[in-house]
Amino acid sequence: MVTMVAMALLAWFSLLFLVVALVGSLTLAVLRGLRAWRAVKAFTGAAGSRLEEAMRTASEAEAHAVALSANAERLNAAVERLQESLARFAALRAAANDARGSLLAARRAVPRK
Repeated sequence: MVTMVAMALLAWFSLLFLVVALVGSLTLAVLRGLRAWRAVKAFTGAAGSRLEEAMRTASEAEAHAVALSANAERLNAAVERLQESLARFAALRAAANDARGSLLAARRAVPRK
């Protein structure tokens, strides 16, 4: 038969087991929560620096695009001037060919010795 002392001792052991289980569970939960917090903190720090680097790179790319646009405008203006110069050259060449043709015709008209 179970005595009152044995029953009380079983109750105290059960209570002790409950307290140890609760403390162990809470300790484990706190440690895992702390580890997760540190991981999140490390991730946000790394992500922030990477985001700043990406923004800086995007800013540099934008500056290059603006410079490229300005260079494209200068190139277009230079191409237009080149086309005008080529048109003048073609007109001068045609005039020189006409003059050369007239000179050759005049030389053929003059008798040779």
